Amino acid sequence: MRRGFAILFLLLPLLGITWGRSEVIRDNRQELHFSDIAPGRATGDRLGPFSMVGLWRVTSPNSRFDGWSALMKTASGQFLALSDRNMRLRFTPPGVQTPAVPKAKQVGIRRGVYQREKGGEWVVFDIESAVLAPDESIWIGLEADHRLIRIDKDRSSGAFVPVAALKSWPINGGAEAMVRLHDGRWMILCETCGTRRGGLHLGLVFASYPDRSTPRPFGIVMPAGFDPVDMVSLPDGRLLVLTRRFNMLLPHFESALVLFDPERLDLARPWQGKELARIDSAAARENYEAMVVTGPANAPEVWIMSDANGSALQETRLMKLRLDVRQLQD
Repeated sequence: MRRGFAILFLLLPLLGITWGRSEVIRDNRQELHFSDIAPGRATGDRLGPFSMVGLWRVTSPNSRFDGWSALMKTASGQFLALSDRNMRLRFTPPGVQTPAVPKAKQVGIRRGVYQREKGGEWVVFDIESAVLAPDESIWIGLEADHRLIRIDKDRSSGAFVPVAALKSWPINGGAEAMVRLHDGRWMILCETCGTRRGGLHLGLVFASYPDRSTPRPFGIVMPAGFDPVDMVSLPDGRLLVLTRRFNMLLPHFESALVLFDPERLDLARPWQGKELARIDSAAARENYEAMVVTGPANAPEVWIMSDANGSALQETRLMKLRLDVRQLQD
């Protein structure tokens, strides 16, 4: 599976010599700014079993800042976001203390995965999902590519991991959402393998790491008109899926959070979930694509981040929700 390429992830040495000719105007300031949108006044403080703890507009003068589609928590407590333009953003979210991280490292915006084409240009991977595995490897799902990328523990090398089943997925389907379940299984969801009217979507489940097991397909049911864009395992082992649809009426994005129980997955039958909350108020809605869960098991915190798509009509937003697990009882 190794293709003889070096993936230099979270490393900086090449930056000074590689931006050069193809990107003439660049703002490389390592700055990030959070503006409180005051959710308690603007949106109401509850979304089903979730309470909204914070909602921030996130901006940066850095010209690489945009398109965040995947989100992870690192060992330091910082978050790592990855973009559909092959960029990465390391940052400390509001209200989180990271005393072990030097001030100069509180924000970092760099290229995500390093690989050169034959002509010397950098490959621009469209990153849509990411998982930090127990062995400290990072797994990345791509759009328009049947391969995953595995970044090794030392972050200096990695490999492509072909998944043959992804070849039959739509070109804009890709590994849109990916997760490792508590029991060691892995799952990947396709964004556009459904009817676009809701109902059945397609997923793959692996018994173990994707390079050690053969995936099996399954069907998963989304709310009408919604497509999956990310998913996380909650502390109790259940799966929280972030879904999205575009509403043509006063054009805007809507998001919904749907709960699935992996113990009820039957490969022969569509997997049914339960919609927990819908994010559709004028003050809160955006094109949310990335999600991570933190905090204690009895009050997990769900952070979701939006992809602004380089549009003047969209924003990068970060939302923090707290889940009341008592309301999840069947």
